[in-house]
Amino acid sequence: MKCIQHNQESSDLLKQSKLKSTPARLQLLDIFKHATKPISVSELFLMLKNAKIDKVTLYRNVESLAEIGVLRRIRLQDRQAYYERVEQKHHHHIICSQCGKIKDIANCALRIANKSFLKKSGFARVSEHSLEFFGICSDCAKT
Repeated sequence: MKCIQHNQESSDLLKQSKLKSTPARLQLLDIFKHATKPISVSELFLMLKNAKIDKVTLYRNVESLAEIGVLRRIRLQDRQAYYERVEQKHHHHIICSQCGKIKDIANCALRIANKSFLKKSGFARVSEHSLEFFGICSDCAKT
């Protein structure tokens, strides 16, 4: 029942955004609904290898979901684009420099919108921000 409800919600979302509800887009939305970390298109391609979707179509679908505001594009140190659902609460990431493991950091203690920061920067307001931490995960530190 949950899967049917989720598929209906996804179909409705695509319809509202004037995107065709295709099996590939529904699968992508399902993957991101259950994702616990940002995902690259290469990782998506491996996850969908049985879906017979080529990489170009996959890129187009992911970008169209980002354009309608369902996914957020994140660029980490390796310059590869990663994606995650926008509806997640604001958070940052910590990335292992050796194995590439990505973890969310839930609390954002930055107060970048204060008046002195804006005055010094010459900006009127900050609409969003992104912060990534890089280090070595505990698994890689053991080796």
